[in-house]
Amino acid sequence: MTFLFNLLRRNDRPLRVLTIIMASGLFVLLAGLWLVQIAFATKFENNLKRQSFRTVAIPPVRGRILDRSGRPLAENRPRYDVSLYLEELQRQFDDTYSGMARDYEQRHPELAKAGKRLSLKGPVRHELQLAADCAVVGGINARVRQALDAPEVFDTNKFLKHYKQYPYVPYPILPDLAPRQVAIFAEQFSGAPWMDLETQPVRYYPYGSLAAHLLGFVQRKDADTSFRYSLPDYEGRSGMEKMFDDDLRGQTGVKSVLVNNLSYRQREEVDSPSEPGSDIYLTIDLTLQRAAEAALNSTVPNARAAVVVMDVNNGDILAMASSPTFDPNEFITGAPANEWARLSDPDMAPQLNRVLGGSFAPGSTFKIVTSIALLESGLDPHEVFDSPGEYRVSGYHVIGDTAPPGRYDFEKAFYKSCNTYFINYGVKVGLRKLLEVAKRFHLGEKTRLGPQEVSGYVPAPGEMAQARLQHSLPDVCIGQEITVTPLQMTCLTAAIANGGKLFWPRVVDKVRIAGSDTFEELAPAGRLRDHVQINPEHLALIRHAMVEDTEAIDPLLGDGSAYRAFHDRANGAPLDNFRVAGKTGSAEVKGPEHAPYKTTWFVSYGPYESPRYAVVVMVDHGSFGGTSCAPAAARIYSAIVKMEQNQERAKGIMAAF
Repeated sequence: MTFLFNLLRRNDRPLRVLTIIMASGLFVLLAGLWLVQIAFATKFENNLKRQSFRTVAIPPVRGRILDRSGRPLAENRPRYDVSLYLEELQRQFDDTYSGMARDYEQRHPELAKAGKRLSLKGPVRHELQLAADCAVVGGINARVRQALDAPEVFDTNKFLKHYKQYPYVPYPILPDLAPRQVAIFAEQFSGAPWMDLETQPVRYYPYGSLAAHLLGFVQRKDADTSFRYSLPDYEGRSGMEKMFDDDLRGQTGVKSVLVNNLSYRQREEVDSPSEPGSDIYLTIDLTLQRAAEAALNSTVPNARAAVVVMDVNNGDILAMASSPTFDPNEFITGAPANEWARLSDPDMAPQLNRVLGGSFAPGSTFKIVTSIALLESGLDPHEVFDSPGEYRVSGYHVIGDTAPPGRYDFEKAFYKSCNTYFINYGVKVGLRKLLEVAKRFHLGEKTRLGPQEVSGYVPAPGEMAQARLQHSLPDVCIGQEITVTPLQMTCLTAAIANGGKLFWPRVVDKVRIAGSDTFEELAPAGRLRDHVQINPEHLALIRHAMVEDTEAIDPLLGDGSAYRAFHDRANGAPLDNFRVAGKTGSAEVKGPEHAPYKTTWFVSYGPYESPRYAVVVMVDHGSFGGTSCAPAAARIYSAIVKMEQNQERAKGIMAAF
């Protein structure tokens, strides 16, 4: 600076101008250095980090779904993938490229004559480099798959996409190794620095298709665009997995990967670890769930059916099964083409939860509602009606009867399911009264159990829709022309069993906060939706008629419609000290394109003297309620008896200690 000032003191004008220019340039240079190193230092430092670091999303461990006793229905298992560290393969890439370059030069001698070398930049070099890299990775892939006895598959396009965009992330060449393959890999390849087993948690349903419609399934989640790369993550797409996805998923973690000028990984560090999801406890009992599905499979295999088991004293769902079903594991690993075709079949609809997502004509199970309407309207239960065995609505419309012609009082008409009896008296009562009683039980209304639920069709007495049913009054008396869900009929049956308490059904109990022993109740037990007003004397008559459905022996009119099912040893019957009250039903449905078919039912509760369970079985396209549904219910009650006996035995053993 002193030198510059000395120059300015001289009288040489050109020298002064030059000095001023030099001083100005020096000032600009110093100002620029100040801006770069001080004023914008933080900005440039962040830019450098963005250029040198790659953010990777770390998926959390998904929370489990457990039954009421803490037994897992959906959990996680370790998945072992063979992955390559591309940065460790750089020398092999270069050596292979050099060999390919020499071969190329030999095939193209004109390049040497022209003095050109392949080291020059150009499309040829680029293509050879990619080919060399593919050859290295493809060769390793082939050796590993041959050793592990896996199909030799190498997707070049998939590798190149990963190589160009995410070279700092290990590239998986063989996913989801079996235990035997893990052992072979550890023995033959554990010393290779460029290859290792990457372990990731993956959703696992230990019982396969058990409770599949209730649990739902998960599928691969779209990549989070806020990260440079996201490891495989999954989200719930149906059932409990979808309803409680936020609780189950947990918190995604973040790690930063330092890369070099070739975008290869140098080191990595975890910025924020992932936090596991919370565990969800259901009201489902694993033992009863297995019994319910086994009962369906043994009595009506591959049928369009549904089963519900409910605690009549608080509304807890103890088992919920729908058939046909599916294995939710296949939505993760990928199902074969023929399985996807089955899952998409619109006729069988395996993905439909028929418990709450399908509405069906209740058939003769609706006679419980009709009975209340008749008794409240003054029906003498001892009055005898002489049934001709059919009901003629008009000269051309005849409603048949499964009960034989004969003389029926109320109880016999109920357990023999005499259509003619209930139509004869139901027509006199009228449609408004029938619908009024049905609405006391909230039939045709959702129970708020899940997003897939439908309401069915049972109009309120004052709605205009009743005009549509007015001409079908005889059919409505016996459960035709209206539709309900199996879950709605379970709530109705439970209310008959417990004296009129209509509970909101509950399938989710509580959540355990991840990493702690803190529990949070998600839905309280025993939430009362309504108290259905029923005359105690009328209720006693209906209950006794229901128990006669499984116990009555009549030499003239025949046994109760469910008698055989509950006295067949193949169904685990008769049940010791456990009397079951029930009602069968069969509704004829006229399909728009198919021949008429029947929707069959059996609604029940037990034990008769002190009700604890309601069991409802529905089979679409069945034969009769007594043959399609009641045998499955009998098997479920047999499992309930065994379960309670085992519980009492276990209590006795614990008391002895």
